[in-house]
Amino acid sequence: MSPLSETTVRRLITVAVVLGSFMGATDSSIVIISLTTISRYFDVSTSQASWVLIAYLLVITGFLIPLGRLGDVKGQKNIFVSGFALFTVASFFCGAATGLPMLVLFRAVQGIGGAMITATGPALLSLSIPEHGRGKAFGYLSAANGLGLAAGFGLGGIIMQFLSWQWIFYINVPVGIIAVIIACLFIPRDTGQKKTQEGFDLAGAFLVLLAAGLFIYALSFGEELGWTSLTILLALALSVVFSLIFVTWEQRTPAPLIQFGLLKNPGISIGIGAAMLNRLVISGMTYLIPMYLELVKGYSTGFTGFVLLVPSLLIMVTGPVAGTLSDRMGSRWLCTLAGVLLFISVLFFVVADETIALVFIILALALRAVSMGLFAPPNLRLVLNSTPREQRGAASGVWYFSRYLASTIGIVIFETIFDFWIRSDEPRGVTGALHLTEPVSELVTGFNYAFLVGIFFVIGMIVLSVLIKEEQGKDAGE
Repeated sequence: MSPLSETTVRRLITVAVVLGSFMGATDSSIVIISLTTISRYFDVSTSQASWVLIAYLLVITGFLIPLGRLGDVKGQKNIFVSGFALFTVASFFCGAATGLPMLVLFRAVQGIGGAMITATGPALLSLSIPEHGRGKAFGYLSAANGLGLAAGFGLGGIIMQFLSWQWIFYINVPVGIIAVIIACLFIPRDTGQKKTQEGFDLAGAFLVLLAAGLFIYALSFGEELGWTSLTILLALALSVVFSLIFVTWEQRTPAPLIQFGLLKNPGISIGIGAAMLNRLVISGMTYLIPMYLELVKGYSTGFTGFVLLVPSLLIMVTGPVAGTLSDRMGSRWLCTLAGVLLFISVLFFVVADETIALVFIILALALRAVSMGLFAPPNLRLVLNSTPREQRGAASGVWYFSRYLASTIGIVIFETIFDFWIRSDEPRGVTGALHLTEPVSELVTGFNYAFLVGIFFVIGMIVLSVLIKEEQGKDAGE
């Protein structure tokens, strides 16, 4: 049997990384649409059931930077394969969970595996694929992420109708096994990265986990416990303290997780800033739009999943195209165009009411999908191309860390504005699912105001994208 060509090996590496992105994205959206069923199964409140989502988000955000750096130290392949195996095993035990605590525990373990995959996948592509084809590979990565997010809603509806909620986790097992086999067989043990003799910064990893974890905890429970409650204020204060300690420590340790000097490069700092604003708006829309379709338009959960699925399939096309174009013309104007399309999409929901036709909703969702596909590949390419090769694992970890953190912030901001509006006429102290009993007109106004705030974040994203400076053809560290 003749050995595989270098081109074939690169394609198989891309397949393995893309499968990781698809699984992670599908897992996020499929859980969102299944939380009500899970809460009913375990006879728990929706706030308790939400920990199935929070635990995963909390752990994956806190571990992204440490595991990105660990990939630089121990090798990207080792961390990637181990992460895929851990994610797959944890998915099985999530499906087999006999109680909510067990499910939340293995969702946290799944988050560690997801962080290992997410932090090292882009670095593997960057190190294994030549610069001229890297944007296209990142395009496939973006397409898999978008398709996974869309497919999760559709698959979740189908599974809830014909199977049980356990299968939202069991479906990860065969995909994970295939990806692990491909990664073990075809990803080279040494992908060309210069191995460093520096140690792993355990103190830095611990500090960033504490800072991120406390911050996300405060954002997740601020509305429930009260933003001025002692618990939330203490969590925010400790998050700031640990963040400051982390920055100070990283500037003094000989083997830091993050080279803060890299952020002086505008290609990195502005690129990550634009990515955060983009993700903030996208996540806020992802959270509110299903509610809008069900509560305002009266669509069923199954039909809502279908409406969200169809336009999002455009990401499969726009992602690879954007990656290829970024290889030829750079990232700046593609990111700017993505911002303009996102602006138009959000504007649709700012002015929409209960009479808006389905065709306009699908058009707005299609523009949002095209924007997502156009933005992520050029933005990630810009950040990694501005980073020295030996630090790309950490850089990809920072990029994804910022996006996950922004996702949490976006959900909280959009939800808080919507919830504040529908509760504004209620007596103080009234709790419960008021959105199920409020008049449609009040719900529409709450949605409109939430999306209006999103407009300002999109404007900031566009400004940062215009300000990006890049040197085409330059690959940092080469």
